[in-house]
Amino acid sequence: MTTDYSALSEDRDYFEPLPAGVWLMDDHKWALLIWEQHRLRASGGRYSLIHADYHWDSTDDFRDDEDAQAELDAADSDGIRAMTAVGERITYDSFIAPAVRRGLLSEIHFYCLQNDSEPLDKSLCEEFKTPQHLHDDAASLANAVTVGPLFFDLCLDLFNRTDNFEEGDLWSDAEVISFLETIKHHIQAAELVTISLSFGYSGSVDDTRHLAELVVPRMVGWRT
Repeated sequence: MTTDYSALSEDRDYFEPLPAGVWLMDDHKWALLIWEQHRLRASGGRYSLIHADYHWDSTDDFRDDEDAQAELDAADSDGIRAMTAVGERITYDSFIAPAVRRGLLSEIHFYCLQNDSEPLDKSLCEEFKTPQHLHDDAASLANAVTVGPLFFDLCLDLFNRTDNFEEGDLWSDAEVISFLETIKHHIQAAELVTISLSFGYSGSVDDTRHLAELVVPRMVGWRT
């Protein structure tokens, strides 16, 4: 399978499997479905999550709605797909909290640069026995000790310095590669890697395509 990175464009319904257990999507919301499908194939269990992203993506759109929580709890893979396609409660910034609510995650390691929002609500993590660990730099994330099988989750907007997202102020290629090299062992160890393009947040269209071509083949190659 060959991905034409120059042809990628905004498509909130786009997600596809790449070699070596890597999935590429535009809208980050599809990560939950991909994780759940993997769990079903692996016959259950809980997973550690590393989430490297400019944003925390910590919104919990199921909070204080018992009917919605019951629907989430009861949903099978097809149900999760349908809920995600609608995009009302499982969204680009509300896919980690529902994973916690479904008992999918045993712990979360966050490396995020957003300073106008917060990580997951502590009461949610306590209720579902899912501790969260916050890492201030790549070295801290590299030294993270994960428990059990691992999902590695990356959003390409991590590499855009500005919050005027569509304009873009990208890290240099050397900085991007250095960051990835620092945490390479986590990328290789993960059972599954999910990568979101996030057009509209990771710079201009050309910026996003450039980041995808720089990052994705390298990560696939490390896992092959």
